[in-house]
Amino acid sequence: MTLQLSQSLKTAMKKQNITQVQLGKRTGQTQKNLSGKLYRNNFRISEYKELLQAMGCDLELYIVYPDGEKVLIK
Repeated sequence: MTLQLSQSLKTAMKKQNITQVQLGKRTGQTQKNLSGKLYRNNFRISEYKELLQAMGCDLELYIVYPDGEKVLIK
């Protein structure tokens, strides 16, 4: 299953029962700014992680090598 970053963020918001306004306030941005980023699906990894953490979620990134080895990026 593959989701765009915006879609997975919206899913997390719904699951955590958090609105765009609330998430914007928690991260120091306006709802309009957050809405634009969601529309454009345009996030830096650090920003995406911050948004998830503001909802009590975490983000794990892995490098997956051709042989199947996975290395967690911290």
